[in-house]
Amino acid sequence: MGAWGLLFDENDDAADWLAGFADAPDWSAVDDAFALDEDYVEAPEASNALAAAEVVAAAIGNASPRLKANVGGWASDQPDQGNARREIAIKAVKRVRDDSELSELWEETDEFEDWKKSVDETIARL
Repeated sequence: MGAWGLLFDENDDAADWLAGFADAPDWSAVDDAFALDEDYVEAPEASNALAAAEVVAAAIGNASPRLKANVGGWASDQPDQGNARREIAIKAVKRVRDDSELSELWEETDEFEDWKKSVDETIARL
């Protein structure tokens, strides 16, 4: 059984994405994570977009304390890259929150409002 938690780094898909990113950080991986399917955003894709948004937040100086230091440090050295991706990150995170399989799955739980608050906190830092 996979891990699935309220925060961006508490599920296996996002943790795997972040681990791969930490091994070879590259803005193209962030861009790819924001390239969400037009019709339906699957849960793994949505989780990756949330993780990628945290990289952008770190780049613009608003890193989550939960983001690994090596990833946050790499991103914070490139604020221009973060600023260039800020709006698309916000759009992607809002799409995940409002119209994705991940949102649907959380809606079936008693923690849906808490999950939305955690996603909104990411948006606020963007």
